[in-house]
Amino acid sequence: MLLCSIASKVATPAQWVSLADIKSVGKSESVGHLRGKTGEEIYVAVDESFGLDLEELLRSSAYVVGKSRAGSFTSEMEDDDFEACSHWREFEAAATTIGRATHPNLVRLRAYYYAPDERLLIYDYIPNGNLYVALHGGKSPPVPWAPKLAILQGAAKALAYLHERKHAHGNLRSTKILLDDDLRPYLSGFGITRLQRRGGVGIRAEGGYSAPELSGKAASAATQSGDVYAFGVLMMEAATGKKAEMELVEWVRQASSEERSMSQLIGEVQVNPQLMAVLRLALWCTESDPEARPRMKVVVESLDRIGPES
Repeated sequence: MLLCSIASKVATPAQWVSLADIKSVGKSESVGHLRGKTGEEIYVAVDESFGLDLEELLRSSAYVVGKSRAGSFTSEMEDDDFEACSHWREFEAAATTIGRATHPNLVRLRAYYYAPDERLLIYDYIPNGNLYVALHGGKSPPVPWAPKLAILQGAAKALAYLHERKHAHGNLRSTKILLDDDLRPYLSGFGITRLQRRGGVGIRAEGGYSAPELSGKAASAATQSGDVYAFGVLMMEAATGKKAEMELVEWVRQASSEERSMSQLIGEVQVNPQLMAVLRLALWCTESDPEARPRMKVVVESLDRIGPES
């Protein structure tokens, strides 16, 4: 499986179009928004405004930085994000679901390609890394609080959008929040758990982001309440500057219950009323009882009350 992120500045909403057979279309011709089937190869563009030379698409698979046992991947996603799915219909169903999800803070799927030995998902290129690198990379100046809050607000809106459509992300973490040059957030990785295969089960949720009730369960067990828990951890990570280790939730909860000075606990991070409000919201999201956690719609409303989105 290969995730191919190709730069695109198109900002128009994705449109689902009638898909035409392009058996006669050569690899050097532009396939635009058509669907093609050449032998067992299938190319589908989900956005009629997106045109791509098929030869360029296939050549792009050479630009990779690593390989899994099932294929290749680019640096935009982690090694464990992709394993080959066994059937075209399964792949098509997952790609269709991903492609229909359109929100200003979701990474756009523009097209996909299927062949027996290669699967491609073509997304917009988001140029400025991810939130994990912004928080912990150490190569750039620390992200100020106002942009951090705006990143959380945008990511929350994208996740709430998915939940409103009865989806769960299932693998939320700071590496899944991609950033553009203006630090605008784009949630990535939605739908990928449907394509994951490892030993007959999906990839399990990562350590510190995993809700207690999902511990040890497959990614296919993803729930919206589990997403809310992971987003709570994400808020703690952004607010404190600490990595989302297993003990982060307990660390913040204990500090809150003991009324200790948060400024002493998180060092150089400047404590302010907005930051403390985010941490209180994060504690609500990480309640051990899934039924006690808020819905993402409530999280969005709460973050909007904390401060304006820049």
